[in-house]
Amino acid sequence: MMGPSHAATGAAAWLALTGSLSPVEALHMPPEIQLLGALTTAGAALISDWDHPRATVAHALPPVTEWISRVVSRLSGGHRQGTHSILGVAAFTAVAVLAAIPQVEIAGHTYAPGQGIIAAFLVAVAAKALRLLPARGVLAGWALGAAVAVLGTVLGGGLWWIPASVAIGVSVHILGDALTAVGVPLLWPLYPGAPVRNPLWTSSGRFRLPLLGATGSWREWLVVTVITAFAVVRAVDLAPAASRAVVALL
Repeated sequence: MMGPSHAATGAAAWLALTGSLSPVEALHMPPEIQLLGALTTAGAALISDWDHPRATVAHALPPVTEWISRVVSRLSGGHRQGTHSILGVAAFTAVAVLAAIPQVEIAGHTYAPGQGIIAAFLVAVAAKALRLLPARGVLAGWALGAAVAVLGTVLGGGLWWIPASVAIGVSVHILGDALTAVGVPLLWPLYPGAPVRNPLWTSSGRFRLPLLGATGSWREWLVVTVITAFAVVRAVDLAPAASRAVVALL
């Protein structure tokens, strides 16, 4: 899938899983976390492509993200390898857990600075992918990141929602790429072939259900358009309550 498609599906997945109708009660969240989490999950749905030097995430907050991209590409074996596997989901989520652990108690309130930093990065990545920031220059990305870092820290309330956002975003990314013709190596670093030849599990160890065809196909755009419409409608519905909650904290 294309970068904007990944971002849109990540945001929609978060909004679908964290509302009052979510089958997972632990994910029932207040409106402000639903909205902020939609943005962070949109960014998290792009970080699996950190293995590609020309991906949106690699240039979101230069030069830091460019350095990280080179390291991730080497560790994961190149594009659509380790970062597109079950192990990749676990690794990215573990990093989010470790980074979100530090918390500070001030005047009876719990603040999570690490959570704010992660939120800042992910939102800047999402904004870049969705073309909400200028294509050139880095100041806008860093300025947005700083603003979200403050908001993410104030809205901390515990360390668990950022790792959940990362886990959902990375999983949705991998699922999206599994729906294309190339597929994903879910069991990386192992590449076992299917015991019985079939179109869903290739001899090269990739898994796929190519309903979307090639990356960027009309089928992808059609599906993503519907998903984006859901995300926009849901976000508009949550905005008033989320705004009141943020104002009350300031």
